[in-house]
Amino acid sequence: MGLSNANCGMGLYGEGIQQSREALEIFQRLGDTAKQAKCLNFLAWLLYSGEQFDAAEVVASVAINLLSGNGDQYLLCGSHQVLGDIYHSKGEQEKAISHFEVSLGIASSFNWQDELFRIHCSLARFFFDQGRFDDAYAHVEQVKSHAVDNPYYLGYAMELQANFWYKQRQFEEAKSSILGAADAYEKVGVARDAERCREIFQGIQKELNGPDTLGF
Repeated sequence: MGLSNANCGMGLYGEGIQQSREALEIFQRLGDTAKQAKCLNFLAWLLYSGEQFDAAEVVASVAINLLSGNGDQYLLCGSHQVLGDIYHSKGEQEKAISHFEVSLGIASSFNWQDELFRIHCSLARFFFDQGRFDDAYAHVEQVKSHAVDNPYYLGYAMELQANFWYKQRQFEEAKSSILGAADAYEKVGVARDAERCREIFQGIQKELNGPDTLGF
């Protein structure tokens, strides 16, 4: 599981998925349902990140079934969230919002700031893709409210908002927000994320300076 987590952090999803499956088999032989659920939850995220949506759906559903009743509520919350993201990616919007709402209800009842941050990020993306921009930006504000004590999260929130503005061709607003995100990432030493934001900024500058802005 440790190797799987490390590979996930490096974007090596194939290796991470294989190691997570091997770990799951060990926990199944041991009869350790708590660790099986934890492994299933993480495997679902890995499969989703690797765009294996059907496999991720099956794994997340198994995790929820295993956790039903007296299971770990934190893992249950995460499993519902990833199912929401999976169904969003598959275009099954009613199922997506249903699982997001369950996840949000669990996280709110325990006041889990990290989970609330992640769920509101997912909901912001969900509503933006639905063209419900007011709802999307309302969730961006919720994202920011759960990021105030975490500089990295604050950077992520600014990047999320910048991407929304960029897609809506609100370039000046996007520039300010993406630079703020880059600064936040640099302050916590996350050079890769800061560099990504600088590249987005360059893309915005090209949009502002290019012929498209003149309607040609």
